[in-house]
Amino acid sequence: MRNNLSIKPSTLLKGIMLSVIITITSSCAKEEEPSAVSTADLSIATLVAKVNSETYKAHNFNDGQLDPFTEDQGFTGTDIYGEGMSFQKDFTGGKRLKLVWKESEYDGSRRERGHEIKLGVNNNDEIYTGFYLFIPSGQNNNLLNKNTIVWQLYNWNTDGCSNWTAHLELKGNALYLSYRNACVSPTVVKILDAIETDKELAFQIRAVLSGTNHGTLAVLLDGEIIADLKNINLGFGSFDANDNAETSVAGVKMGMYCFDTANYSPDETRILYLDNVSSSARSGSVANSLDRVDPRK
Repeated sequence: MRNNLSIKPSTLLKGIMLSVIITITSSCAKEEEPSAVSTADLSIATLVAKVNSETYKAHNFNDGQLDPFTEDQGFTGTDIYGEGMSFQKDFTGGKRLKLVWKESEYDGSRRERGHEIKLGVNNNDEIYTGFYLFIPSGQNNNLLNKNTIVWQLYNWNTDGCSNWTAHLELKGNALYLSYRNACVSPTVVKILDAIETDKELAFQIRAVLSGTNHGTLAVLLDGEIIADLKNINLGFGSFDANDNAETSVAGVKMGMYCFDTANYSPDETRILYLDNVSSSARSGSVANSLDRVDPRK
């Protein structure tokens, strides 16, 4: 099976992603070979030790700590082992991050509309994200009956609006991908009719910022491409001659943002789990960069 992922026209890269051969075309004659990265080393980095750098952060939560990530929403204390965020056993003897949001704790503030973590890799060009998402059935979980954002590409802009520029949203049990290049109404694309429950779902997301219609949003689920939006404008503010954002950077927030306040039910609870979470700037080829954030490795 052959799939094409878009790339800015200034670069031509080739790589093999999982079982999918990705051919990247460009009008430029110059080719840049992907950098050599050991898959074994990446597996060790992702699954055994936490990794913390400016361009790559990864953690599996087996040590019962959130670091190198930080909490963003819905918590007012200093100890993350309180209500809303905890570490529970996963299926391999390690731990995973459990997020619980309760309507009864909502106080009307933006902070208390969810529980989210910031991954801490910020870039003005390309960002990759990988994670396991697990949605339990039962447990009085109301997540799939409402509207909840589970992943956000957030744009910090010194030249105007700072807000999300892309996100994944659950509407009922369907999954939607939204994007925009300013604080305006977004383009919304339905990418899954019904998300599975009681299963670890492996997500990889590629986001390429652009102010000249060369942006990309690609979403892979369990190694299969379920969204591949090309030739879009993505990211706020002005862009330089290389189509890199000049006045803003983007980074990832994820977890639960329960923004649908008018739709809250009394005493409702929403629950999800995250594991093997990583965020990375581009590293070599597109395929290599996606492989670097693959939660299955």
